[in-house]
Amino acid sequence: MMHLWVIDQLVQQGVSSFCIAPGSRSAPLALAAADHPQAKTYVHFDERALGFFALGLSQGSGKPVAVIATAGTAVGNFLPSIMEAFHSHTPLVMLSADRPFELRDCGANQSTDQTKIFSFFVHFQTEIDGGAPENAVRAKVAHGLMFPGPVHFNCPFREPLSTKEKVSFGKPIAISRPQLVAAPQKVPFKRGLILVGRVDDVRPVLKLAAKLAWPVFADVLSQARLFPTKEQIRHLDIEPEFVLHVGERLTEKKTLTLACPWMHVSPYSGLQDPAQRVQMRVQSDVEPFCGSFEAETDPEWLPLWQKRDLMRQRREEEHFRTGFTEAHAMRAIEPEGAAVFLGTSMPIRLGDRFLFPKKCRGFFSNRGLSGIDGTIATAAGLSEGLQCKVIAFIGDQACLHDLNSFSLLQKYPVQLIISNNFGGGIFSHLPYSSSPHFESIFAAAHSWHFDGVAQMFGLSYQRWDGKSPLEATVSELVTCRKENAILWSSSSTAS
Repeated sequence: MMHLWVIDQLVQQGVSSFCIAPGSRSAPLALAAADHPQAKTYVHFDERALGFFALGLSQGSGKPVAVIATAGTAVGNFLPSIMEAFHSHTPLVMLSADRPFELRDCGANQSTDQTKIFSFFVHFQTEIDGGAPENAVRAKVAHGLMFPGPVHFNCPFREPLSTKEKVSFGKPIAISRPQLVAAPQKVPFKRGLILVGRVDDVRPVLKLAAKLAWPVFADVLSQARLFPTKEQIRHLDIEPEFVLHVGERLTEKKTLTLACPWMHVSPYSGLQDPAQRVQMRVQSDVEPFCGSFEAETDPEWLPLWQKRDLMRQRREEEHFRTGFTEAHAMRAIEPEGAAVFLGTSMPIRLGDRFLFPKKCRGFFSNRGLSGIDGTIATAAGLSEGLQCKVIAFIGDQACLHDLNSFSLLQKYPVQLIISNNFGGGIFSHLPYSSSPHFESIFAAAHSWHFDGVAQMFGLSYQRWDGKSPLEATVSELVTCRKENAILWSSSSTAS
């Protein structure tokens, strides 16, 4: 009955999505999820991709998502997505099936020590004893769901694995995360700058900026671009007296050069200070902090930033009058109600600088740990979580990492734009690009296109010819109403 209690308690805690990797030992959990009237199940044959699909589904829906896997290497395949979830504070619930006590450490097939396989990349981990009373099982599950990130429940099962028991609707145990409220903060500065990384809700930060008349430099993942305000600026040109950094780290490295006093505010305990600038650290939920933060206002400060920012934007426009580059493509994306998913290499950097569409459902990327694996699967999960089309702009290396996930694009409305420069383009910006071994070791150069892969999975494909205006080509792709992927190769040598 343990498996029934686990699934039902997860549902009571707000988990409605269960991502299942086919397997034998995990059958009791999978069947319990499939039979639960309030649960929706998703199945994918690739465990690593399934983990990233669940990650995107959680980010899009704003709810925790459970993943069910059988014992052995299947569990290990979820480590990359669990690592990303840990660093991005995405709530994933890992349910791993396991062999019972008598089949461990004795050479039994598909048996290994997986009780703490995810180490410190989960906020809570425990093994659920099949003989434990219902109240204890429900309490453990409810406690795990209190943490803002991935958790792991290891569930050993004895044969026979098939079950005919019906879902057990016991008394749920509700445990919720308390609100974090810090003491009111007041700083003696008039010329402050607000940096905003990824946050759950950026609107309290923008309201604070309007009250102080301080400029806001917001990362693309902060979602501030969904709420345009006069305080938002696109360039960092002036040294402030004080920096208020709210949320996760920013993509723009120039923020790390600001040498004035810093205050970092986040509901999470992890430090966001790669340049060692933070002098004041406040752990608090964003809304109550913004409501109590006080500082002075200089009426000349914001207009100074606005004037300088406008000059920079005008100079930038001059550079976009000619040429066919990825930056041109980024500027041409107008989602019209869709969301945008950006690969973690060059796409997120270009999107941060040049992606300012008028209408969008949101901007997303796997920037918790910035890996390039699982990008297509994440975009598919994001589409399901948001219940809308997703435009995914990724590089060719990220695409090669996740070819198995092309099968997901048959089910979910994802338009995939692949910037194919036949290798790891971002490495060309680094010092060792002049090495004679650059192409073979760092760039991982190749000559592949993706039209054959698209054909295999029944997806439409279009390759840019390298001659027609790039902005027009991208606009045509993005506004296309087809429900499956559109693939585009941006190489100047494409034919």
